[in-house]
Order: sequence, then structure tokens, then C-alpha cells
Amino acid sequence: MRVRNMRDNREKDRIPHKAVIRFCAGEQDECRTARMINYSSTGMYLELNYPPPKLGANLLIEVLENEELQNPMEEYRNSKTCYYAKVIWKKNLPDSNSEYGVGLRYLSSVPSER
Repeated sequence: MRVRNMRDNREKDRIPHKAVIRFCAGEQDECRTARMINYSSTGMYLELNYPPPKLGANLLIEVLENEELQNPMEEYRNSKTCYYAKVIWKKNLPDSNSEYGVGLRYLSSVPSER
């Protein structure tokens, strides 16, 4: 099911899909997790419970599978889907379970590791 909000100036329809992702910003060694809420062919929307990366920050994003969340050793056995994306907007979410919403635009996709 695709969702189009007429108030948005979006190029592409969004596809609702909840998943846990991990991202690393720039040259930092620290990676953090967030919830992906939806995506399109040009980007994705995340929700976070901590301050988001800076506007314009480039992120390396990994989509985590359920097995990896339950057993961290699975992370090294499975191929990964990764994306490079840029933070293009962010906002506070006062009426949500999350504190921040973040909009990302894909820079490129990284082939799965095998």
C-alpha cells in the first residue's frame, strides 16, 4: 500500500514499512539504531529517541533483520542491505512516541555483502 499525503511536496509515493536500522554518520565510529517508518525510491523517514544527526550529514545505513536483533552473532552471517543517504530535514515530534523525525535522501545503494 502506497501513501500519498497531499500536503507533502514529495516526488515519489512512500511505502509504509517499519524496520530497525543502524546508521553511522560521517567519520564517527559510533553507530546508532533508529526506526524506519516508510521509504520511497528516493529516500526514507526515520524516528529517533535521541538528538538526530546534523542537517546535511551523510549516513551509512544498514537495515537489520529480526534475527540480528535477537542474536548479535547473526549479524556476521547474513548479507546486508546498506544505503548511503543525506539528512535533508528533521523535526521534533511532540505528539509521538518518538522524540525526532528525520528525512533522508539516498545518495546511492551499496550492494549486499555475500
